[in-house]
Amino acid sequence: MRILFLGIISLAMLGQAFALDTIPEKLSDWTEKGVVLQNSSGVAWENKPGIAVSGISKVGGIYYLHYLAGFNGCWDADGDVNHQSLGLATSTDGVNFTKFTGNPLLKPHDFVSVSSQEEGIRTAYIQYLPSKGKFYGYFGVESPGGSQTCNFGGGGTCGCNISVDSRVYGATSVDGKAWTVEGSVGGTYSSSGSEVYAAGWVYDGSQFGLYVTTAEGGQLKSASRGSNAWSLNELGGISALDWGWSGLDVYLHDDNNTLTLIYNPQGGSHPGSSNDNLYFATTHLDDMRKIQNERVITTSGVLQNKILRDGNEWKWYYSDDPSWNNNVIRLRTHPIANSDNVPPEPPKNLNVAPIP
Repeated sequence: MRILFLGIISLAMLGQAFALDTIPEKLSDWTEKGVVLQNSSGVAWENKPGIAVSGISKVGGIYYLHYLAGFNGCWDADGDVNHQSLGLATSTDGVNFTKFTGNPLLKPHDFVSVSSQEEGIRTAYIQYLPSKGKFYGYFGVESPGGSQTCNFGGGGTCGCNISVDSRVYGATSVDGKAWTVEGSVGGTYSSSGSEVYAAGWVYDGSQFGLYVTTAEGGQLKSASRGSNAWSLNELGGISALDWGWSGLDVYLHDDNNTLTLIYNPQGGSHPGSSNDNLYFATTHLDDMRKIQNERVITTSGVLQNKILRDGNEWKWYYSDDPSWNNNVIRLRTHPIANSDNVPPEPPKNLNVAPIP
């Protein structure tokens, strides 16, 4: 799947300039379709408000919407599914979704052997790669750390609000339902006692580029890249992206190099990080740490964003409450017109100073 966003370059072909397809950044131009999925209060593993879209792919005419959901409770209430897990809903029209009866697909202890209040799949970023014939996912998984580790199913009570370990894991699936955990991902800045979570990623046909959120002395974004999805090379931290716990969605342009980033600042010291606005920025695969053309998009606040180019229409799936209390996933759409193929103006910095 390739998502094409507002670009600052154009492509020359046979003497004629062809621009990158653009996606409108003025949210009022989109048509709101309403709720397409919500958490089920009557289903034990997902009865806690906090559902978030983790991936949207269209394969063989079927839309696959992966999402994270969970429930409250400490060790004595966890049972066989614990805290935040991965679910799936499918659709034939991208609007009316049916949840898979085999949910949850992946639970925290599918990655780690311990279980407690603090355990959970905190982040998940999933997409289908046609060239691989598989769904690929990067997951930020948290488990109790240090001396407070307790074995899953071991009985007794494991304390709440304890110290944690976390790590980025990879997993693949042929059908989007049955998943194989490939193991922890090297080159993602994980260490004992830290909080490290997967963020957005892209694949250019030869290499994977992954962003991660780290909390080793501050909530920063870092980048890794490599040809082996599960063994990446660390590129380093990105001080300009001090975005707290914000999600980060990444889309590859049709030049196979330019990236558009979408995020909602939560915490950290990034300018404007206390508001609920969306931000867009531009970078490139050959230098994922250089952030350019940041601009703010006024909105009432969203948490996760997954955008699919579907024929002649953009489909934008999002969770709409940055406080983590959202219990629905919504959809907005926009037609892709011929005018979208005219050479675009460079993105403007709106209300935010350019990042050096």
